[in-house]
Amino acid sequence: MRKILLIIILFSFNTNAQQIKSWQNYTSMQKINDFEFNENIFWAVTDGGVFSFSQLDSTYFLLTKSEGLSSQTLTSIAISNDNKIWIGTSEGYIDVYDPSTNQVSTIYEIFKENKSNKRINDIQISGDTVFVSTEFGLSLINSKDLSFFDSILKFGAFTSETPVLNVFLSDKIYVVTQAGIAINKDGFSNLTAPEAWENISLNSNIPVSEINRVTKLNGQLLAATNNGIYRQTNSTWSVAYLSGSKILNLYVEGQNLYSIVGYFDNDLERYTASSLYLHSNQNQEILKYNSGVLSKIDVLPSNEIAVGSYTGLAIIGEGNNNFIYPNAPGTNSTINLTVDSEGNLWSGTGKNNQGIGVLKFDRQSWENISTSNNSSFKFNDFHKVSSSNNDVYFLSWGKGFIKYKNNEYEIFDSETTELIGIPNSNNFIVINDAETDDEGNTWFLNYWAADRKPIGVIKTDGEIISYTIPTSISSQVISVENLTIDQYGTKWITGDFNGDAATEGIFYFNDNGTLENTSDDIWGKLSSVNGLRNNDVKDVVVDQYGELIIATSIGVDVIPNPSDPKSIRGDQYFAMRQQTVNCLAVDPINQKWFGTEKGIFLMNSDGSNLIANFTKSNSPLPTDVIKSIAIDKQNGIVYAGTDFGITAISTYFVEPNKDFSKLFIYPNPVLLSSNSNPFLIVDGLVEDSEIKIFDISGNLVNEFLSIGGKTTYWNCKDLNGKYLSSGIYIVVAYDSEVNEVGHAKFAVLRK
Repeated sequence: MRKILLIIILFSFNTNAQQIKSWQNYTSMQKINDFEFNENIFWAVTDGGVFSFSQLDSTYFLLTKSEGLSSQTLTSIAISNDNKIWIGTSEGYIDVYDPSTNQVSTIYEIFKENKSNKRINDIQISGDTVFVSTEFGLSLINSKDLSFFDSILKFGAFTSETPVLNVFLSDKIYVVTQAGIAINKDGFSNLTAPEAWENISLNSNIPVSEINRVTKLNGQLLAATNNGIYRQTNSTWSVAYLSGSKILNLYVEGQNLYSIVGYFDNDLERYTASSLYLHSNQNQEILKYNSGVLSKIDVLPSNEIAVGSYTGLAIIGEGNNNFIYPNAPGTNSTINLTVDSEGNLWSGTGKNNQGIGVLKFDRQSWENISTSNNSSFKFNDFHKVSSSNNDVYFLSWGKGFIKYKNNEYEIFDSETTELIGIPNSNNFIVINDAETDDEGNTWFLNYWAADRKPIGVIKTDGEIISYTIPTSISSQVISVENLTIDQYGTKWITGDFNGDAATEGIFYFNDNGTLENTSDDIWGKLSSVNGLRNNDVKDVVVDQYGELIIATSIGVDVIPNPSDPKSIRGDQYFAMRQQTVNCLAVDPINQKWFGTEKGIFLMNSDGSNLIANFTKSNSPLPTDVIKSIAIDKQNGIVYAGTDFGITAISTYFVEPNKDFSKLFIYPNPVLLSSNSNPFLIVDGLVEDSEIKIFDISGNLVNEFLSIGGKTTYWNCKDLNGKYLSSGIYIVVAYDSEVNEVGHAKFAVLRK
């Protein structure tokens, strides 16, 4: 193979550095795929990244793409003699993390192979050699310089590029493949030669169709198979333990043999439970685990047993079991997000019995609110969340919704309301969106309501009114997906006719300020027939200028004046043409953040300029498919929800202050050197501030407009493009009409 491509990641991402302060990924790290224990520290790879846990001080350390990993879908881990952490990924990357330097080196060689599947299945290390099992062979890598010794694609008579599951290193190299076991022969130094390997073939040499792992006990080879634990005596294989069971893993500690048995659900076509066994004089079940599949086994110096599980790293002691995992989201399926008035992030978690309640993040820690810890929750299938003013809404799949306000929960379902659910199951009420209007009324969307009342309102006195869609708009039961309310009180609704995806354009409804009087209600519908570029409307939002921004599967439309619904423009967001836009949000300076199938597109206020396109290739985003975007306007944080967790993008786009009483300059002093690229941050601004910089003698040094929000930045250069000299300088900030003025001092030190 050609020479390795090696990249050192220094935990910095240069994409649009002037606009983005930092990135942080938040992922569930409960599903343990593999782990190692070294010097009182556990290192675990999960479906959300890497975490370590120190037994000495009970502290966690996390690694995701925002800390430099190439991927977050991790499969395997090993620790080399120099204490570097080797990490395998599903895409074929190998990340090597050095705790002493806090740096990640990424090996791209396997990822760059022209193969359909490049997954790293297992990593084992012996001396300076790293054995990497992949979906097309076995690679041997030098742990010192990360160069490749060999890449073995054919083992004896096995088909070339047979997937390698793992290796067992003992007196020989035992390679477990999908075709059976390959064992290196004595006297062959060239392991890439097929004749250097002896084969134990499935169904012939050993009467099973699947082998998952091998080990040795008392000099005898044991195999974890789909029909029990097999033992080789001379050249004959026979069942030793648990005949008929699906054995997923084996581990030997001294004279003790441990195994993991998986229980396969044929209807679901996956393993749903597993057990940990100890085999001595009999088969002793140590742990029955009903929440998925146990993975690796290790026996600790304390004689406790460590096992990877779907709910953390299980530590099994006498009389008690503990599960280790960091505070993080309870699931990576965070496809619907909202931020409340206090800056808390909320996330729905799923439907069809896959939900785990709702997630809350207060910028410090995560909380999972569910039936297990909150008596107000009678179910966990909350697929969406919404918030407006001081209200947060938890929207369920089939059980109505919960309104959360002032730490109190109010349930709206088939028992507490007269709402009608879907056809053929009227008590199955799906609420897809909710929003509070300027009068304090709560509007909600009743998905696929059998009584043809897709939108309703909860008045401030608690009365609920639902509105029937006119037959002139639709004579059928319609489903409704997303809701926004414009400055004229018009409710804009995405929806369709068949209870599936939003494929019929956009509906609008205005009650004319008379909630009880339906005679003056206005209903309408927009589609490709009367101006929309596409009927598949994904999201709709009102921006800060009152324009209606409509996201579709092939771009973005705008209604500049929502009081005239047919004033549709399709040319304003030209850079978004042909993009599948799943969601959008508006930041404090009216920039648009579009979540698409190709990452996040950031556009300026009027859509004339594409500022950035963040993807999984140029940023810490774990995927290009963005499902939801929510913005914390008070703190300038943009949250992107995906099937692989949440990415938080910290920006300078913060909601402006009302006055300059909190004007603040940092860093202060500013240190300038020949190799620096400094930025002075001006914080505490009002909307659309203008800024002048003066020296201590009153001479104008520079002047500029803020970027629009509470915070802006400046490159410390004068009007001639030169960096400032050492000295004291004065910042004067004022609004566009000079009604508000603020000032502050800062120092410059030239090195």
